[in-house]
Amino acid sequence: MSAIKINKYLPLAILYFFFNGFLLPHGLLYTALLTPLFIIWLYRYPSFSLLYVFFIASIPFMLMHFSNGVNILNYLKSYLLLLSVYIFAVTFHQFLKNVQSLPSIFKSLIVINIFFVGIALIALLIPPLRNYFWYNNPITPGIEGMNRLRMLTYEPSYYSTLLLPIALYYYLKMLLTDLPNKALVFFLVTIPLLLSLSFGVILGLILSLTFLFLSDIKLFTLRKKFPLYFIYGIILLFVSLIVVLVFFPDNVFFLRIANVFAGKDTSFRGRTFDSFYLGWKIAEQKSILFGVGPGQTKSIGLEFFKEFYNYSNFTESDIGIPNSVGDTLATFGILGVFVRLTLQTIFFFKTRVYNNFYRLGLFLFIFIYQFTGSFITNIAEYIIWVMAFSPWLFKEFNKKNIYVNATVGNEVRLGNAF
Repeated sequence: MSAIKINKYLPLAILYFFFNGFLLPHGLLYTALLTPLFIIWLYRYPSFSLLYVFFIASIPFMLMHFSNGVNILNYLKSYLLLLSVYIFAVTFHQFLKNVQSLPSIFKSLIVINIFFVGIALIALLIPPLRNYFWYNNPITPGIEGMNRLRMLTYEPSYYSTLLLPIALYYYLKMLLTDLPNKALVFFLVTIPLLLSLSFGVILGLILSLTFLFLSDIKLFTLRKKFPLYFIYGIILLFVSLIVVLVFFPDNVFFLRIANVFAGKDTSFRGRTFDSFYLGWKIAEQKSILFGVGPGQTKSIGLEFFKEFYNYSNFTESDIGIPNSVGDTLATFGILGVFVRLTLQTIFFFKTRVYNNFYRLGLFLFIFIYQFTGSFITNIAEYIIWVMAFSPWLFKEFNKKNIYVNATVGNEVRLGNAF
């Protein structure tokens, strides 16, 4: 009997994906607590020198922040948190260079995930366990409360962001390659996303796939029956929408879309327009160019939040800007936003993201999503950026390889026909 082999990186992947914040205070992660071990592990690699970049880049901002006045304790706590996020991103970058079995890790995670989804569905019937797996809050006006799958994370959108790289990988496998058991795989990756009801992530995924295919029209003819499947899909979607509209007019999807266009959806508005407005107003209090500094948004923004939302019961722990770019604007000002977008542009061309469909899909998603959600210490976001800028990753999705394999596959099928 052959011994069962377990990927040596799988335990860390399971910790990151399922248990990173389990039973810890909100905002604290096990990957942050493991930062000293990551530093020790990185020391053997040239990537260790990247750690100095963080300190060098932060010096001008620190000088301006301290000259404008800060709450030192809050500043240092948040600065160390940002440092831990940066170190984890560098560690993950080196991990991607080392690991040769990322597809097998993805496969294990998606199987384990559906197992936990089953447990979560059972937990719906057990009140003491329900809150570990589900998040219940008013999604939009007209829907007072609905259970949304968050697994063991702190909120559904974070869970779905964790799931996004795996979901995109399998969707592209289904669309661009001959993946076996497509229906089963589609079920495994789609059901958890739908249960999370994370409209921002789901919409971002749909838009990224749409822009991806529009970026190269030849993709529509890559598979012999793809145009036919595309037409069938459009017809099925159209019919489904009509059925839902006629028989379930008050469903959460239509209600939320209607509220978004009517400007009544507080969640969407809070993650977009409100975030940029509040980010600007908070940055103005110290320096619109350099921002207020790490850890200062809560104390400085408290009165702005109370006034803006006309709600006097806000506390500092409630204050946060749920938008990466808006959060960057408040914390590091216009200069911080400029640096953020400039680095994204430089790395996009330097690593030739456009040559790999998977990495391009990741880039399109996270570029869109940063304007509609997340926050500056969200490691799930930085993991997606790192994967998008890793040119050695999933070379089977390189444009050249996709078209060569499609040509060979068509020749084989043609040969079999005779």
